[in-house]
Amino acid sequence: MHKFFRILWIPMLIAAGFAPAQTAAPKPAATPAQAAAPAVSMKEFKGPDGHFAVMMPGTPAYETQDVPLQGGVKAQMNEWYVETDNHNISYMLMYNDYPPAYANGAPADMLIKFRDGATADKTLLTDQVITLGGIPGRAFTTKDKDGWLYDVHHFFLNKRLYQLIIVTAPGYTATYRDAFMDSFKIQ
Repeated sequence: MHKFFRILWIPMLIAAGFAPAQTAAPKPAATPAQAAAPAVSMKEFKGPDGHFAVMMPGTPAYETQDVPLQGGVKAQMNEWYVETDNHNISYMLMYNDYPPAYANGAPADMLIKFRDGATADKTLLTDQVITLGGIPGRAFTTKDKDGWLYDVHHFFLNKRLYQLIIVTAPGYTATYRDAFMDSFKIQ
């Protein structure tokens, strides 16, 4: 399920002036009944540059992708994720550093653009302005046409967009939602 980041990120990149080719990621079929999940211990994950930390329900896998920008420039998207409940729930932390010529504007305005890009093909269920130690952010939830929920917290600081995303299949509950979302720190 970690391929969901492409579904969520590509519209956001386009909304912010990026021009990557759009790719589709297959979704695994959700089981009709949620099996009892084994007990999981939350583990602190610190970013390799030491600028952030978050508690995750397991050891995250890592992926990176170069995203082509207008003008032939590329940006690197970094993602750490843990999948639970037979791939029906993903806890993801992503960040992208924007080059100087991109993502210009007030952080609050940029966060709205990112939200609008992420919700372009989904139904926006909730949306609110948030902060993290004075860092501007936005929290929103969306639902896609297949009933998958996307619970997102964005923070924008010094041209870096941090994203905490939980993707949940219909009929499943993100048990570690609050522990994950509330533990995020930018250092």
